[in-house]
Amino acid sequence: MMIRSIPVLFLALASIAFPADLKPGEAIFGSAHHTEYVPGELPLVISAPHGGALKPESITTRTYGVRDADANTQDLARRIAEEIRKKTGRQMDLIISHLHRSKLDPNREIKEAAQGDSVAEKVWAEYHAFIDQALTAAVARHGRAFLIDLHGQAHKDIRVELGYMHSAADYAQPEATLNGQAFAAKGTLKLITDLHSDVPYTDILTGLQSLGALIEERGFPATPSPRMPVPSEPYFRGGYTVFRHVKAERNIAGLQIEANRIRLRDTPENRQRFAESLVSALQVYLPKWMNLEIK
Repeated sequence: MMIRSIPVLFLALASIAFPADLKPGEAIFGSAHHTEYVPGELPLVISAPHGGALKPESITTRTYGVRDADANTQDLARRIAEEIRKKTGRQMDLIISHLHRSKLDPNREIKEAAQGDSVAEKVWAEYHAFIDQALTAAVARHGRAFLIDLHGQAHKDIRVELGYMHSAADYAQPEATLNGQAFAAKGTLKLITDLHSDVPYTDILTGLQSLGALIEERGFPATPSPRMPVPSEPYFRGGYTVFRHVKAERNIAGLQIEANRIRLRDTPENRQRFAESLVSALQVYLPKWMNLEIK
């Protein structure tokens, strides 16, 4: 994979002037290489906000909020992208924060994310500009795009948590409520419900061809799914990144994936096995629900 940096003069707090000749697989970086963007050519984008290790003294350490890193999520994101490349011969868009979470949390709004540090605020803006660029380009190429915001968790219930911006308590509501337009409109699969208005939302969330079902078929417990349609607590429902970037009116769907540590993120072999399983699941899920081929 080739790399290049964007000159600092292009990196304003509000936006980035991207080179006109972005090439799939050729990484570009934000200021001081604190953010990385690998442009792709597929309708699939993955972001990894919490796997960074850099702790520069030039950035003030955050004093509140979660400050622990999500171990091995950067490696997992790269393995997923590499598995896509192996299966399709094509690159997916990949966005990575290289800063440790004690310095910046890109999955929070800017006040909590950077806590007043001007350098961290600039990196935060660069990170989200990269995601915006990736999704905008993917929609321009394919008509629609799907975003995965990749995280890690260590809850006692060992499972992959799929966050569609609904809480665990939300899923326990009556089926009629879950299948109502108002409920679906609050989630990150609104675009899919628009495309399949004749399908109950519960089928999309927890049915036999839901992403949870497809991941479980490939050996990884997941929720929500047919086995566990109501997640047990604690459960991560999704955060700032998917809330900000996943918009049906922009033809974008997606979710936050919280990968368990035990039997998934703990060893290279398990990370590779999950990368292969997730890509296999997406090759069924995206054509089914979004008419997007990953090949």
